[in-house]
Amino acid sequence: MFKNIICCTFIVLGFALKAQDLHYSQFYHHPQSQNPAFLGFFDGDHRVYVNGRQQWRTVPVNYLTASLLFDSKFFVKHSSSYIGWGIGIDYDQAGDSKLNLAKLSGGISYMHSIGTKHQLGLGIMPSISQRRFQDEKLRWDLQWDGERYDPSLSPQESFENVGSFYFDLGAGALYSYKYKTRTRIHLGAGFYHLNKPNQAFYGANTIDAKLPIRQAFQAAVQIPVFPILDIIFHGQRQSQEKYEETNLSALLRLYVNRKPGSLFNILAGCGLRMEDAYYPTLAIEYNNWMVSGSYDFNKSSFKTATDQRGGSEIAMRYIFKSVKPLGFYKKCPIY
Repeated sequence: MFKNIICCTFIVLGFALKAQDLHYSQFYHHPQSQNPAFLGFFDGDHRVYVNGRQQWRTVPVNYLTASLLFDSKFFVKHSSSYIGWGIGIDYDQAGDSKLNLAKLSGGISYMHSIGTKHQLGLGIMPSISQRRFQDEKLRWDLQWDGERYDPSLSPQESFENVGSFYFDLGAGALYSYKYKTRTRIHLGAGFYHLNKPNQAFYGANTIDAKLPIRQAFQAAVQIPVFPILDIIFHGQRQSQEKYEETNLSALLRLYVNRKPGSLFNILAGCGLRMEDAYYPTLAIEYNNWMVSGSYDFNKSSFKTATDQRGGSEIAMRYIFKSVKPLGFYKKCPIY
């Protein structure tokens, strides 16, 4: 029994140390992890995003992830081009040792308009991250008294450092085409850990624990199929060293009420993370608010432990929109 406890503890710790970047099933609602060029890429003046995810509650080492983003933009004078900027916070926790990552990001983007339908953008996002774990949560062989595990026994283990800081850098590019209000497409590419930061807890000068560069490619298409119905496709392909992931999502947007001041839409669909999970998604949009929820059903080999259940996820968004001033209009000509 004790050997199983020890093995599980270090398997989890080892997995967490080699884990990839945090990610969400609803990746299109987490701009800061997809592409820095997404900062300011929305219809409005300011935007606030809140994300939360709880994964694998049915196994002892569930994962918790939370994120917050505020971004805004200001237009270049006499132009529809704009400069976007944003500040984001991400937090991730996993395992018996409560290994966690806290990340503060700040980014800036520039979106250049080409005519009325095309846009090209670039973005950059530096960040500061801290990784920590709680050594008192670990279990050791000296805490086995011959019959059972006794947490009151001293493990005779000490850690000089249970945390580390590192600077990180990401960049991205974006192309957008808007044919009509409800017909649009965008293609993007984001690149993270460009400086390959060393995240080692000990001996940073001698131990090489560099984060490999992560590449994330995105695509989205929105098409109206009926006067009150749109279909929206999202796609993502990302890789980080040997780790690869492909996400596909399809949503239907039903326009329930299109009256100004009482706008109300319902979105429903499903996403697929190839060879891992599928996740039904349901969302509502009311005026400037959006709330979206999804639930992962695991279909990989890990479903034996999770009973096919993966994780619940929620995304909330609010967009601040100012009323545009009416242009000066002469009702009667002057003779």
